[in-house]
Amino acid sequence: MKAACIKIVAPYKVVLDEICLDAASLGDSEVLIRSRYSLTNPGTELAAFTGLEAEFSADFRYGSVLGRANVGTIERLGSAVCDLSEGDIVLSFGPHASTFKIDRAHIMAIVPEDIDPGVACLARMAAVSLTAVRKADLTAGDPVLVIGQGLVGNFAAQLFRLVGADVMAADVVPSRLEVARQCGIDRTVNPATSDFKEALSVWTEGRGPRIVVEAVGKADLICEAVDLVAPRGEVILLGTPRRKMTLDVSHMLLRIHAEGITMKGAYLWDFPAAETPFARHSVFGNVEQILGWMRDGRLKTAPLLTRVLPPRQCQRAYDALDQDKAGCQSVLFDWAVVA
Repeated sequence: MKAACIKIVAPYKVVLDEICLDAASLGDSEVLIRSRYSLTNPGTELAAFTGLEAEFSADFRYGSVLGRANVGTIERLGSAVCDLSEGDIVLSFGPHASTFKIDRAHIMAIVPEDIDPGVACLARMAAVSLTAVRKADLTAGDPVLVIGQGLVGNFAAQLFRLVGADVMAADVVPSRLEVARQCGIDRTVNPATSDFKEALSVWTEGRGPRIVVEAVGKADLICEAVDLVAPRGEVILLGTPRRKMTLDVSHMLLRIHAEGITMKGAYLWDFPAAETPFARHSVFGNVEQILGWMRDGRLKTAPLLTRVLPPRQCQRAYDALDQDKAGCQSVLFDWAVVA
């Protein structure tokens, strides 16, 4: 059968292509899924779009199919898949494609009937954000600063607030701070228009935030995070620092050494995919938790779904992610209108 998919073919160039899919042949653990929605990843996929991923990763190849967040309907099951059923709507690490085969191990969850499938796609990105919460040495009431209010940073701010932290969100784009406020993050600051350190000092009564989460992935902001955090505090790297940058890090290292600053990475795959008795958390368990918070209305999503487009407008979608930082937090592809 023929399937449509979105490919990155050159820097700043994506296309809706057609591939041949052998849907009749399924491996024992494979599942055939017909897409309903897929969500762009404004970090990894935008890095691929701008050419940064090609510089960063030796494994990256142009001509690759994009996408790692998909909600679709199961069409067929391999003989060894016994915990899912045909017709189930599932969230998976599937691509931007109309129909695809995927191993059962890459299906994160069955989407509850009372959650919109498009909204459920966001759970994939919120799971990235939840790793920062899971990795943090956090107690109730701790002041937590989240630098960057893109999709992952916004979810991080919301999730830290959900577990009892006193959260401040920072971004230089005013509209992103407005979205943060719409999502319940009342304390925000724009470092481009305010005295950043003074705002933090007033908020924390001069002590500094106990935890600073860098959710952008820029080396200079990581250095700034170390400068802003309280003595014996934590800096959590949630964004992926791909871009090369030459910096004098001696002051940062001195402060880490002399004031007991802890720096941690927060990466989706810091946890096993499925639940195991040997780990407290798992990726799939985190996704189930997030879907529950979405269903209860405790995790806000509506302000973050900024664009829903047909796949044939994929070039427009990635151009918007790259160029419209103020107005485009995410793009959801609707595969019902693939024609």
